[in-house]
Amino acid sequence: MKLTFGTWRAAALVVLAAGASAALGAEGWRQALPGWDYQFPRDHFSHDDFRTEWWYATGQVSTAEGRRFGYQFTLFRRGVRPPGDRAPVASRWVVDHLPLGHFALTDITSGRFSFAQRLERGAFGRAGFPPPGEAQDRLAWVGDWALAMPADQSFRVSATQAGAALELRLEPTRPPLLNGERGVSQKSAGVGQASHYYSLTRLRTSGKVTVEGKDYAVAGLSWLDREWGTNQLSPEQVGWDWFSLHLSDGSDLMLYRLRRQDGSADPFSSGTWRGPDGTTRHLQRADFILTAVPGRTWTSARSGGCYPQEWQIQLPGEGVELRVTALMANQELALDPVAYWEGAVEARGSRAGAALSGEGYLEMTGYSGPLQALKQ
Repeated sequence: MKLTFGTWRAAALVVLAAGASAALGAEGWRQALPGWDYQFPRDHFSHDDFRTEWWYATGQVSTAEGRRFGYQFTLFRRGVRPPGDRAPVASRWVVDHLPLGHFALTDITSGRFSFAQRLERGAFGRAGFPPPGEAQDRLAWVGDWALAMPADQSFRVSATQAGAALELRLEPTRPPLLNGERGVSQKSAGVGQASHYYSLTRLRTSGKVTVEGKDYAVAGLSWLDREWGTNQLSPEQVGWDWFSLHLSDGSDLMLYRLRRQDGSADPFSSGTWRGPDGTTRHLQRADFILTAVPGRTWTSARSGGCYPQEWQIQLPGEGVELRVTALMANQELALDPVAYWEGAVEARGSRAGAALSGEGYLEMTGYSGPLQALKQ
């Protein structure tokens, strides 16, 4: 396949659709199937037998004086040469993977939101996804954006954009949380229509946020998602609503609703609950009720997308009722050719009658047009 700049750019952006590989074919790529033997730190590194992969960090941090920030930092890998086609080539311009990065910063206190996208061809070391065992600490990088794992097995996030930057240390406080059925997250019907998916849910975070040349020492909590696979979404699925929440009783909640063309929730919507005592529960579609609060929306002047700003979450089996609210309305990454909303949220509610609060992140896709359009 000849990769001009235009086709490379379009192919790199298509990773946001997660299911684009189903339309492009999966010949030569490994599928996400039951039985994966998760091992750490090995699985923090690249899995380049699979077509699509990402490292996705979100969090809320604040200064000692109370200035609050939220951030999203994601690095994507999109395979273009299946493992069986990687014969040695003479040209250093030939690459096996297409790299892409997104970095958004929500300045909650000042009410400002900024975002940037980083595209690199990846040749000449400009981007990379080293496999386990290589003698370096970077897990993935795109230009000068990087996610690294030093010898102490914490994580380092480094990213810059015009007027903003991050330098953060993320320290795990809990073991990885396997999502789906033993780490296989089925997204639609069919063998291999899934991803391998785990989360590091409660990462103690410290470092600095830079805004307009001024450094702010910050601390807080982050969430790191790792996902890789080859086929996921089906044609009738047009987007998703994804939540990650740190709750005040020590619980962690990941939840996503896959939306169908008629607006209904897809049966493969799913989630994971981890209680304060560390016990975990896979949430199937029937185990939760997720409802957008009527009349609480924000419409983007840039993309035309109309995004819910307040949600109700019910987990009857856990006695949990939450109302999740966006901390700012405009947290949309208005990119080309896709726009999506990714932002800091707070939660208020109860569990078994006791007050419960929380903070986290919400991602909403497909509101400015179905992501399936990226398959073309």
